[in-house]
Amino acid sequence: MDLKTKTLFFFFLSALAAFIQGCSYPSLSYGYTPDKRIDEQPLVKKIVVMKPLDMRGHAGTTPVYEAYIPFVPYIRIIEEPEHFVYVANGYNYDYEADFARLVSEDLQASGIANTVVASPDSAEISTLITGKELPDFIIKISIERMDWQTKYSMFGLSIIGFIPQAMGVPNTYGFSYLTFDAQIYDSKGMPLSIKTFSAIESQSGWIYYDSGYLRALTRAYEKKSPDFRKYVSSEIKSSLDQSKKNK
Repeated sequence: MDLKTKTLFFFFLSALAAFIQGCSYPSLSYGYTPDKRIDEQPLVKKIVVMKPLDMRGHAGTTPVYEAYIPFVPYIRIIEEPEHFVYVANGYNYDYEADFARLVSEDLQASGIANTVVASPDSAEISTLITGKELPDFIIKISIERMDWQTKYSMFGLSIIGFIPQAMGVPNTYGFSYLTFDAQIYDSKGMPLSIKTFSAIESQSGWIYYDSGYLRALTRAYEKKSPDFRKYVSSEIKSSLDQSKKNK
Protein backbone atom coordinates (compact mmCIF):
# COMPACT_ATOMS: atom_id res chain seq x y z
CA MET A 1 0.00 0.00 0.00
CA ASP A 2 1.62 3.27 -1.13
CA LEU A 3 1.69 6.49 0.90
CA LYS A 4 -1.21 8.09 -0.97
CA THR A 5 -3.43 5.06 -0.44
CA LYS A 6 -2.49 4.89 3.24
CA THR A 7 -3.32 8.57 3.66
CA LEU A 8 -6.72 8.21 2.00
CA PHE A 9 -7.45 5.10 4.07
CA PHE A 10 -6.54 6.95 7.27
CA PHE A 11 -8.89 9.83 6.52
CA PHE A 12 -11.64 7.38 5.56
CA LEU A 13 -11.36 5.71 8.96
CA SER A 14 -11.31 9.13 10.63
CA ALA A 15 -14.50 10.17 8.83
CA LEU A 16 -16.15 6.84 9.67
CA ALA A 17 -15.30 7.22 13.37
CA ALA A 18 -16.71 10.75 13.40
CA PHE A 19 -19.88 9.55 11.63
CA ILE A 20 -20.43 6.71 14.10
CA GLN A 21 -19.92 9.13 16.98
CA GLY A 22 -22.45 11.52 15.47
CA CYS A 23 -25.06 8.76 15.17
CA SER A 24 -24.80 7.74 18.81
CA TYR A 25 -27.84 8.69 20.90
CA PRO A 26 -26.96 11.24 23.61
CA SER A 27 -27.58 10.25 27.21
CA LEU A 28 -26.18 11.34 30.57
CA SER A 29 -26.79 7.84 31.95
CA TYR A 30 -24.98 5.99 29.12
CA GLY A 31 -22.24 3.94 30.77
CA TYR A 32 -23.21 5.35 34.18
CA THR A 33 -22.90 2.99 37.14
CA PRO A 34 -24.58 4.27 40.33
CA ASP A 35 -22.91 3.81 43.67
CA LYS A 36 -24.04 1.14 46.14
CA ARG A 37 -27.16 1.45 48.28
CA ILE A 38 -26.99 3.56 51.42
CA ASP A 39 -30.08 2.17 53.18
CA GLU A 40 -30.32 -1.54 53.93
CA GLN A 41 -34.12 -1.42 53.84
CA PRO A 42 -36.21 0.98 51.72
CA LEU A 43 -37.58 3.91 53.70
CA VAL A 44 -40.65 4.33 51.47
CA LYS A 45 -42.37 2.63 48.57
CA LYS A 46 -42.23 5.28 45.86
CA ILE A 47 -40.39 8.50 44.99
CA VAL A 48 -41.15 10.57 41.90
CA VAL A 49 -38.46 12.77 40.34
CA MET A 50 -40.10 15.54 38.35
CA LYS A 51 -38.74 16.74 35.03
CA PRO A 52 -36.41 19.63 35.95
CA LEU A 53 -37.23 23.27 35.42
CA ASP A 54 -34.81 25.20 33.21
CA MET A 55 -33.56 28.14 35.29
CA ARG A 56 -30.30 28.71 33.40
CA GLY A 57 -29.09 32.16 32.42
CA HIS A 58 -28.06 31.16 28.86
CA ALA A 59 -24.78 33.05 28.65
CA GLY A 60 -23.51 34.19 25.27
CA THR A 61 -20.52 32.69 23.48
CA THR A 62 -17.86 33.50 20.89
CA PRO A 63 -18.79 32.67 17.26
CA VAL A 64 -16.98 29.47 16.24
CA TYR A 65 -15.85 30.92 12.91
CA GLU A 66 -13.37 33.15 14.76
CA ALA A 67 -11.30 30.03 15.50
CA TYR A 68 -10.68 29.66 11.76
CA ILE A 69 -8.93 33.01 11.51
CA PRO A 70 -5.22 32.29 10.86
CA PHE A 71 -2.89 32.68 13.87
CA VAL A 72 -5.78 32.82 16.38
CA PRO A 73 -4.61 30.30 19.03
CA TYR A 74 -8.05 29.58 20.50
CA ILE A 75 -11.47 31.03 21.28
CA ARG A 76 -13.60 30.73 24.39
CA ILE A 77 -16.86 28.85 23.91
CA ILE A 78 -19.85 28.36 26.21
CA GLU A 79 -21.96 25.38 25.14
CA GLU A 80 -25.23 24.07 26.56
CA PRO A 81 -26.16 20.38 26.07
CA GLU A 82 -29.22 20.68 23.86
CA HIS A 83 -27.58 23.11 21.42
CA PHE A 84 -24.34 21.14 21.28
CA VAL A 85 -26.08 17.81 20.63
CA TYR A 86 -28.27 19.31 17.92
CA VAL A 87 -25.25 20.78 16.12
CA ALA A 88 -23.23 17.56 16.55
CA ASN A 89 -25.80 15.02 15.36
CA GLY A 90 -29.15 16.69 14.71
CA TYR A 91 -31.00 15.28 17.74
CA ASN A 92 -33.51 17.46 19.59
CA TYR A 93 -32.03 16.53 22.94
CA ASP A 94 -34.35 16.80 25.95
CA TYR A 95 -31.65 17.35 28.56
CA GLU A 96 -34.18 18.01 31.34
CA ALA A 97 -35.82 14.59 30.94
CA ASP A 98 -32.41 12.96 30.59
CA PHE A 99 -31.21 14.53 33.84
CA ALA A 100 -34.36 13.32 35.62
CA ARG A 101 -33.60 9.77 34.41
CA LEU A 102 -30.03 10.05 35.69
CA VAL A 103 -31.22 11.19 39.12
CA SER A 104 -33.92 8.51 39.33
CA GLU A 105 -31.40 5.77 38.43
CA ASP A 106 -29.11 7.00 41.19
CA LEU A 107 -31.84 7.12 43.82
CA GLN A 108 -33.18 3.72 42.74
CA ALA A 109 -29.74 2.21 43.32
CA SER A 110 -29.43 3.96 46.69
CA GLY A 111 -32.12 1.76 48.23
CA ILE A 112 -33.99 4.74 49.69
CA ALA A 113 -37.24 3.63 48.03
CA ASN A 114 -38.64 0.50 46.44
CA THR A 115 -39.38 2.42 43.26
CA VAL A 116 -38.05 5.70 41.89
CA VAL A 117 -39.59 6.99 38.67
CA ALA A 118 -38.96 10.03 36.48
CA SER A 119 -42.07 12.06 35.71
CA PRO A 120 -42.49 13.91 32.38
CA ASP A 121 -44.19 16.75 34.29
CA SER A 122 -42.03 19.68 35.35
CA ALA A 123 -44.55 21.92 37.12
CA GLU A 124 -47.84 20.32 38.13
CA ILE A 125 -47.44 18.52 41.44
CA SER A 126 -51.22 18.25 41.80
CA THR A 127 -51.42 15.60 39.06
CA LEU A 128 -48.92 13.45 40.94
CA ILE A 129 -50.81 13.44 44.24
CA THR A 130 -54.33 12.79 42.90
CA GLY A 131 -53.86 9.83 40.56
CA LYS A 132 -53.25 6.15 41.12
CA GLU A 133 -50.13 4.74 42.82
CA LEU A 134 -49.43 7.93 44.74
CA PRO A 135 -45.80 8.69 45.58
CA ASP A 136 -44.63 8.95 49.16
CA PHE A 137 -42.31 11.82 48.26
CA ILE A 138 -41.70 14.06 45.26
CA ILE A 139 -38.41 15.65 44.24
CA LYS A 140 -38.63 18.83 42.18
CA ILE A 141 -35.39 19.88 40.48
CA SER A 142 -34.43 23.26 39.05
CA ILE A 143 -31.32 23.36 36.88
CA GLU A 144 -29.46 26.60 37.51
CA ARG A 145 -26.45 25.78 35.38
CA MET A 146 -25.47 23.00 33.00
CA ASP A 147 -22.87 23.99 30.45
CA TRP A 148 -19.29 23.71 29.26
CA GLN A 149 -16.82 26.59 29.16
CA THR A 150 -13.94 25.59 26.94
CA LYS A 151 -11.11 26.89 24.81
CA TYR A 152 -11.61 25.67 21.25
CA SER A 153 -8.54 25.64 19.02
CA MET A 154 -7.66 25.22 15.37
CA PHE A 155 -4.06 25.66 16.52
CA GLY A 156 -3.76 28.95 14.62
CA LEU A 157 -3.78 27.00 11.35
CA SER A 158 -7.29 27.84 10.13
CA ILE A 159 -8.84 24.86 8.28
CA ILE A 160 -5.46 23.10 8.21
CA GLY A 161 -6.04 22.61 11.93
CA PHE A 162 -8.31 19.69 11.06
CA ILE A 163 -5.21 17.63 10.23
CA PRO A 164 -3.89 17.40 13.82
CA GLN A 165 -7.48 16.92 15.00
CA ALA A 166 -7.89 13.96 12.64
CA MET A 167 -4.70 12.53 14.12
CA GLY A 168 -6.28 12.56 17.59
CA VAL A 169 -5.03 15.85 19.04
CA PRO A 170 -7.64 17.31 21.47
CA ASN A 171 -9.22 20.50 20.18
CA THR A 172 -10.98 21.73 23.32
CA TYR A 173 -9.92 22.20 26.93
CA GLY A 174 -12.04 23.49 29.78
CA PHE A 175 -14.62 22.65 32.42
CA SER A 176 -18.17 21.37 32.76
CA TYR A 177 -20.41 23.16 35.25
CA LEU A 178 -23.47 21.72 36.98
CA THR A 179 -25.69 23.46 39.54
CA PHE A 180 -29.17 22.32 40.52
CA ASP A 181 -31.68 22.85 43.31
CA ALA A 182 -33.54 19.87 44.75
CA GLN A 183 -36.78 20.47 46.64
CA ILE A 184 -38.52 17.64 48.47
CA TYR A 185 -42.31 17.46 48.82
CA ASP A 186 -44.37 15.04 50.89
CA SER A 187 -47.26 12.93 49.59
CA LYS A 188 -49.67 15.85 50.02
CA GLY A 189 -47.55 18.19 47.93
CA MET A 190 -46.25 20.18 50.88
CA PRO A 191 -42.64 21.41 50.54
CA LEU A 192 -40.25 20.04 53.16
CA SER A 193 -36.85 21.46 52.26
CA ILE A 194 -34.62 22.64 49.44
CA LYS A 195 -30.87 22.39 48.86
CA THR A 196 -28.46 23.46 46.12
CA PHE A 197 -25.79 21.15 44.68
CA SER A 198 -22.92 22.33 42.52
CA ALA A 199 -19.87 20.69 40.92
CA ILE A 200 -17.18 21.39 38.33
CA GLU A 201 -15.46 18.75 36.19
CA SER A 202 -12.46 19.22 33.89
CA GLN A 203 -13.08 18.38 30.25
CA SER A 204 -11.06 17.86 27.08
CA GLY A 205 -12.67 17.05 23.75
CA TRP A 206 -11.74 15.77 20.33
CA ILE A 207 -13.64 15.16 17.11
CA TYR A 208 -14.18 11.42 17.72
CA TYR A 209 -15.59 11.86 21.22
CA ASP A 210 -18.32 14.48 21.20
CA SER A 211 -20.29 12.52 23.79
CA GLY A 212 -17.39 13.08 26.17
CA TYR A 213 -18.99 16.41 26.99
CA LEU A 214 -22.04 14.64 28.38
CA ARG A 215 -19.77 12.24 30.26
CA ALA A 216 -18.16 15.24 31.97
CA LEU A 217 -21.57 16.46 33.16
CA THR A 218 -22.30 12.96 34.45
CA ARG A 219 -18.99 12.95 36.34
CA ALA A 220 -19.92 16.33 37.82
CA TYR A 221 -23.20 14.82 39.06
CA GLU A 222 -21.34 11.80 40.47
CA LYS A 223 -19.27 14.16 42.61
CA LYS A 224 -22.43 15.42 44.33
CA SER A 225 -24.32 12.11 44.31
CA PRO A 226 -23.22 11.07 47.85
CA ASP A 227 -24.35 14.43 49.29
CA PHE A 228 -27.58 14.35 47.29
CA ARG A 229 -28.42 10.82 48.42
CA LYS A 230 -27.64 11.69 52.03
CA TYR A 231 -29.85 14.78 51.80
CA VAL A 232 -32.82 12.87 50.37
CA SER A 233 -32.48 10.03 52.87
CA SER A 234 -32.11 12.38 55.83
CA GLU A 235 -35.11 14.52 54.89
CA ILE A 236 -37.33 11.49 54.32
CA LYS A 237 -36.32 9.98 57.67
CA SER A 238 -36.99 13.29 59.40
CA SER A 239 -40.41 13.57 57.78
CA LEU A 240 -41.34 10.00 58.68
CA ASP A 241 -40.24 10.52 62.28
CA GLN A 242 -42.30 13.70 62.52
CA SER A 243 -45.35 11.89 61.13
CA LYS A 244 -45.01 9.21 63.82
CA LYS A 245 -44.82 11.86 66.54
CA ASN A 246 -47.96 13.56 65.23
CA LYS A 247 -50.02 10.36 65.43
